Amino acid sequence: MPGKSPLTLASLAGRAVVDAVATDNWETAQRGFARLLGRGDAKQTRLAEQRLEETREQIIGAAGTDVRLIRAALEVGWAGRLADFLEENPDTEADLQALVQEIQIVQPDETVSASNHAVSANGAASTVNGPASTADAAPTTANGVVSIDSAEGLGPEHPGALAARSELAYSIGQDGDAAAARDQFAELLPVAERVLGPEHPDTLAARASLAYWIGQAGDAAAARDQFAALLPVAERVLGPEHPDTLVNRHNLANFTGYAGDAAAARDQFAALIRVRERVFGADSPDTLAARFNLAYWTGRAGAAASARDQFAALLPIRERIYGPDHLETLAAREELAYWTGCAGAAASARDQFAALLSFYEGVLGAEHPETLAVWYQLAHWTALAGDEAATQD
Repeated sequence: MPGKSPLTLASLAGRAVVDAVATDNWETAQRGFARLLGRGDAKQTRLAEQRLEETREQIIGAAGTDVRLIRAALEVGWAGRLADFLEENPDTEADLQALVQEIQIVQPDETVSASNHAVSANGAASTVNGPASTADAAPTTANGVVSIDSAEGLGPEHPGALAARSELAYSIGQDGDAAAARDQFAELLPVAERVLGPEHPDTLAARASLAYWIGQAGDAAAARDQFAALLPVAERVLGPEHPDTLVNRHNLANFTGYAGDAAAARDQFAALIRVRERVFGADSPDTLAARFNLAYWTGRAGAAASARDQFAALLPIRERIYGPDHLETLAAREELAYWTGCAGAAASARDQFAALLSFYEGVLGAEHPETLAVWYQLAHWTALAGDEAATQD
């Protein structure tokens, strides 16, 4: 969970508390949060345990539609409480990150599909369909804004409330409504600038989110320009090698490509990879995502054979790290097959897509959009391979 801002981390932690109630991991979560909040003080630890148990009882005792309302209020309440805690105890941020990550690892898996062409503003790799929607956990008003004004006594401009609004907007975007996410971040940003200040890390995160969802809503050039304006501020405030700064560079490169300049995107990723390797290591997910994008934009810039060779080199690394059936691995295989065909070997591309199809059917199902996309590519390269054979005859 690299690069999470304190408010975003507090919001994720608040959600983790609520989500853990319905799992076998509740006792571990309760013990971990109580120990963290107690800070070695037995009385404070017991108080935290009591609050956590009350949270569990409120959720279990709720019925019908009240469950969603109660969960949303409790998420916001815990987000606010943990935001205050982090502000008073900034040295605990790494411990809270580790705790949230531990809880998320053992939670039931959510469906994630793979794409490496964009990284979201909170640092997570963007996916084709995104994680399973979490928007249902937070009820909205008619205009899509969380009803949080009275939740746990927090006002609409409390840091915890702002974090909850940010998480909701992001969830809405991941659920497929990029325009709504864009509009919500556009409303949130001036509030964050007024409450937190224009160069507060969480305000910069809101700027990045707004730029990202503008791009996802279809305006790549505007997203590129906004990331270009944000990047020097992030470099000055956060540092040139801060994870959030590097995510901004990643997004700037991608939206530069989507706006029509594949060669510039290629060059930006070539420069970014060197930094990511130095900061995170050659095998880190962020570095591998940057390598994926470098190969992709290399091909889009007109060098299909070079793109093919780069994906061929990346594939065994992803297989080693993620496994052969992981969606990140399958995405690399799909690009390798595609650029193999573009480099002139239609029959080889056909054979690779034929082998890949069974993986997608097993992992995602026969009617998943990604599986159908592979079907299309298989048909396309089969036809071209037939033309090749006919020409050779």
